[in-house]
Amino acid sequence: MSEWFYARAGKQHGPVSFAVLVEIAVKGELDPLRDLVWTSTMKDWLPAGQVPGIFNAPSSVTVPAADPANPYATPGSSWTEVAPSISGAPLAEIVPGSEEINVTGCIKRGFELTSRNFGLILLVGIVYMAVTFAVSAVLGAIDAGLGWGYGETIYQSESGSTTWAFRKNGSPLNVIVSQVLSVFLSLGATRIGLNIVSGRDFSIGMLFGGGNKLLPAIGATILYGLMVCVGLLMLIVPGIYLAIRYGHYLTAMVDRNLGIMESFRYSSSLTTNNRMNLFLLGLLGILVSIAGCLALCVGLFFAVPVIWLAWIVAYRWLQYGYRAALDHPGTAMPMLRGM
Repeated sequence: MSEWFYARAGKQHGPVSFAVLVEIAVKGELDPLRDLVWTSTMKDWLPAGQVPGIFNAPSSVTVPAADPANPYATPGSSWTEVAPSISGAPLAEIVPGSEEINVTGCIKRGFELTSRNFGLILLVGIVYMAVTFAVSAVLGAIDAGLGWGYGETIYQSESGSTTWAFRKNGSPLNVIVSQVLSVFLSLGATRIGLNIVSGRDFSIGMLFGGGNKLLPAIGATILYGLMVCVGLLMLIVPGIYLAIRYGHYLTAMVDRNLGIMESFRYSSSLTTNNRMNLFLLGLLGILVSIAGCLALCVGLFFAVPVIWLAWIVAYRWLQYGYRAALDHPGTAMPMLRGM
């Protein structure tokens, strides 16, 4: 009996028998165009409507002919070879806006990828925070030693009953260096996230590999921040809209090696027809963060990577459709492998 797998909303299910697959289709739980199916005699996933028998249920089902070079292995199958050719068939890009991302599918995929790579992701996070704190401590010591940026101003009401104290936290040099460091590390973290989502190797050293894109990334970050701030001043909603529409600019710079304006145009095009879904993804990310805080804050060590990877999964989903959130059948190898 052939074992079948099916994928709905970015989530892979199976194995099930063909009869069960037909039953799922009869119940209306399988979309003939958007949902994919696969069995060991097929080279790749196919839309369910393209496989004879799933929706018209004939007496005898014609399954695609077996390919002796089939590299895929499913649970219980006789295939033992995992051929490197899997990475040689990259997914085709979809037309921007032609497919809606699934918000919970992105979070689930982020959870799966975090679970698989948690140890190394945790090390990357520790190094990220250690570098940030170390530089902050050095800059703070310089400010304190030179008397820059630190001071306290006290205001008292005429009645003498109320006092406000304001403390400056750092000199302009402190702020500038901290922001440049943040952009630099964000470039490296984005490359690591793209590699994880695409099933490629990654290392802690990649965190420091964004130097060649630093200057345009700084310019783009300043422009993005100004754009969003002005939008927020215009009754908040325009700022949220701009933040979502252009929010993938940094990911695009790392992924496609784009310039400042190119990255904004790419993000704008990519998010077409999905801006509300991205907004909902952001809200769900906030809920995941709150859940991490409720778990004595320890849960944040897991929740933050889940949210981070879910956002990058959404980026890939916008590029390649929901196959970008799937593994090759019977493996833990993302279908994006080789991108």
